[in-house]
Amino acid sequence: MTMIAKSSISHEIVIVSALGILIFIELMNKKTMYRPTRDIDIRITEGTVTQELKAALQEYEIEIVEGVIQFPPREDFQENDFRNKIEGLFEAIEVYVPDIELLACTKIFSSRQKDLEDLESTNLLELCDKSKPLELVEEYKSNMTWNDPFCNVHDLSRIFQEKGI
Repeated sequence: MTMIAKSSISHEIVIVSALGILIFIELMNKKTMYRPTRDIDIRITEGTVTQELKAALQEYEIEIVEGVIQFPPREDFQENDFRNKIEGLFEAIEVYVPDIELLACTKIFSSRQKDLEDLESTNLLELCDKSKPLELVEEYKSNMTWNDPFCNVHDLSRIFQEKGI
């Protein structure tokens, strides 16, 4: 990250995926477990993605997942009401972890089996204030431009019912 610190470019990122969930749980002192992960997936919320940035992130095995996550949109990850700042990690990069409801939505709007299993077999949804992800789901569904029958959003009612939420 030294090359980024030396440049005048500043960046802002949010940590998503399982690591984001684990960090949120830790930050909020939640007494719960979540599956371990080695992946560090991020979204860039401010700054330009350059080869210099990609090389610096790759050095730390950090992956930019811009094309993978359609919802929540980048703007929601930029709202301070929906995120928590993590201090002291990097000089030229501000790091945030989104609230649990946004993190849950990354899994709800995925078609990956691993994300469906996370929704079904972990207590991710129990950590949420149920009304918040439901509001976000309705908003995002109205903006969906594709009809993927395998998108986990179609299983959400069933999962809530099975979990008794």
